Amino acid sequence: MKDLAERKRESLPRWRELVAAMTSEVDALAETFLGKVDDIDGYRAGPVGEEQLRESARDSLALILSAVATDSTTTQLSSLPGELGRLRARQGVPGEDLVAAVQLDFGLLWSAMLTRARDSDMAVLALHVENLWSVVDDYARAVQQSYLEERALLAATTRDEQRTYLAELLGPAGQSPRDVQNIARALGVEADAVFRVVVADAAASQHAHRAAARVTTLGEQLFVLNQPGRVVLLWPAPRSGGLQERQLQQLQGMAGGLVSDVAGLGAVPAATATAFEICRTLRPDDNRLVTLAQAWTRVTKSQLDEQHGFSAALLAGLGTVPPSERDVIVETIRAYLATGSLSASAERLYCHRNTVLNRLGRFQKLTGLDVTIPDQAALALVALA
Repeated sequence: MKDLAERKRESLPRWRELVAAMTSEVDALAETFLGKVDDIDGYRAGPVGEEQLRESARDSLALILSAVATDSTTTQLSSLPGELGRLRARQGVPGEDLVAAVQLDFGLLWSAMLTRARDSDMAVLALHVENLWSVVDDYARAVQQSYLEERALLAATTRDEQRTYLAELLGPAGQSPRDVQNIARALGVEADAVFRVVVADAAASQHAHRAAARVTTLGEQLFVLNQPGRVVLLWPAPRSGGLQERQLQQLQGMAGGLVSDVAGLGAVPAATATAFEICRTLRPDDNRLVTLAQAWTRVTKSQLDEQHGFSAALLAGLGTVPPSERDVIVETIRAYLATGSLSASAERLYCHRNTVLNRLGRFQKLTGLDVTIPDQAALALVALA
């Protein structure tokens, strides 16, 4: 009894005759392809013209048949797989639809062979069908690989262009309304939309870029711009409420300043400056995005200290007492400022209310601030932020 390898060798001439017969029917097969490819969503929308589809179908089928006839791969015979993948990437055809279209070739060729073969050819077809499928699969993988490489290149180019426009938006010169409109168009956003702006330390750059990549795969926008000493993130807010935004979900665990309702792209530079001021006041144990409402005392203290030495002058009297006493007084003042109540402060500090009252008096003697008076309490709140 003949083994499988011997039967394949003996049937190879007939197999090649059947393959050669298909070569003369490439035009008809291409027309059949056009009828079937219209069922694929990515082609029905019309990013690829009919004549171009017909030509690429003819070329693809002819190349596959040639590879089958010569026991070669399509990539050994032609650069067509790479060219087709790159072209479809630039035309915006979805990757899964491209693969589905390429895989139509196997069905077309196999059906045509079955239709035209004699009964005695069925064993030949069965023995060699794997060869046809292997060539089509190799072709599909080559097309897909070049498609993915081109998409990655296009995405990188787009990101570079977007960073250029973001850098222009946040530049020191400022932008005219017309410039803002042009930048919005380049970024694919509406100039009058509401935006979120985050500024984080430069060390958060990797986190930011990973988040942007994940958000992009979900069909959302998150722009990232690295600047000296910091990283800026920007995205348009959703039009309606609901679940937490995907951008904020991906930024969990990042420490940074957040300005959450920026009215229009033109207001983003000022919002970025505010977010940066928040970022500058973050403490080492901060691991979240902080808003101005949450950090206003720290931001105010930072700016007043830089310009006027505000807290050092106001709290100079505390420097005249031992550190242990100073720490107890400051802890008590903070508890009172947080509660506004002697009893609540005493409960928080596990001491008598008279003890709290005495420490408030001691703070007043050292600093001149009576924290039971609202405007003086506000000064202490900022100084101790």
